Amino acid sequence: MISFEWYRSFIEVYRVGTVSGAAQVLHLTQPAVSQHVAALESALGNPLFQRTPRRMVPTDAGKRLYSQVASAIEKLESIPHKNSSAETPQTIRIGTPQEFFTDRILSQLPQDDHTFYTIQFGLTSELIQQLKAGKLDIVIATQKITLSDIEYELLFEENFWLVGPPNIAIPIAEGISQADLNPLSQWLLTQDWIAYSEELPIARRFWRVVFGRRIDVQPKLIIPDLRAIRQAVECGFGFSVLPDYLCVDSVTENRLTLVLKPTQAVTNRIWLAFRKSERQLPKVKRMLEICQINVN
Repeated sequence: MISFEWYRSFIEVYRVGTVSGAAQVLHLTQPAVSQHVAALESALGNPLFQRTPRRMVPTDAGKRLYSQVASAIEKLESIPHKNSSAETPQTIRIGTPQEFFTDRILSQLPQDDHTFYTIQFGLTSELIQQLKAGKLDIVIATQKITLSDIEYELLFEENFWLVGPPNIAIPIAEGISQADLNPLSQWLLTQDWIAYSEELPIARRFWRVVFGRRIDVQPKLIIPDLRAIRQAVECGFGFSVLPDYLCVDSVTENRLTLVLKPTQAVTNRIWLAFRKSERQLPKVKRMLEICQINVN
C-alpha cells in the first residue's frame, strides 16, 4: 500500500528540486524523504527523478504523476485549516516595503476577530530569506529573487516620475521629444536632489533609461522613506524620482510639479512571494485574493 507521506515527499522534492529543501519544508530528515521517494518509485515501478549533483530532475513519469496528484494533495492538506479557520485565531506574518504597504495595502486588510497581523518592514533580499526560513508567511517584494521553494505572483507595476517643488519654472516646453531632453538633464544636474540613499538607486536607473547616461550629483537630503521624500519635495528641498502611485494625488493637487513622465516608461514590478508548499493554506490564499483585488 502506498503511503500518503510518500506522495507528500514526492510533491515537495518536485517543487523544491532537492531532497534537502523538501526535508526542510516537511520538517523531516533528508534520509526520510529519500526513503519515501525511493519507496514510491519502487511501488510504481518507474523512476520519478533523475539524480544529478545539484538537483532532482523529474522524469516523464514524475511529471505525469505530479500533474495527477498535486491538486488532490493540496486539497487534502488544506482540510484541517478550512475546518478550523473559522474558530481558531490566526496570525498572518507579512514582510513588506513600508511605503507600499502603508499606501496600498494597510487599508485593505480585513478586520475581524480571528485574524491578527504581524508586519515587518525591510529590504526584499532580507525578507525573502526570512520567508524561506519560515519566519514570514508572505512577502511583498520589489524584486524577484529566484529560489526553488519560493513562488511569485505579479502584484503591481509602478512607473517612476521625475518630480519637483510646486510652482517651479521648468526650462523645457511641454511635449518635447525624447531626443531633445539634453538641456533638461543638464539643468537638473544644477539643482538640489533628494534621494533614498547616497547611491541614488532610483534616480540612477531613471537617468540611465531616460537620458542615456549616469547621474552625477550629490544629494542634498537623504531620507530612507519614499513618503518623506515626497513631503520634502513638496516643501521645496529639491527634486527626486518617485513611483507614480505616491505622486499622482500631489501632482493633481499642485503640491508637486511633474517635471517628466517619460514616454519610455521606467517601471518596477512588485511581487507577492510565498512558499510553494503553502499556496493552498487559507491565510496565503486570502492574502493573494486581498492584494490582487485591491491593488490592481
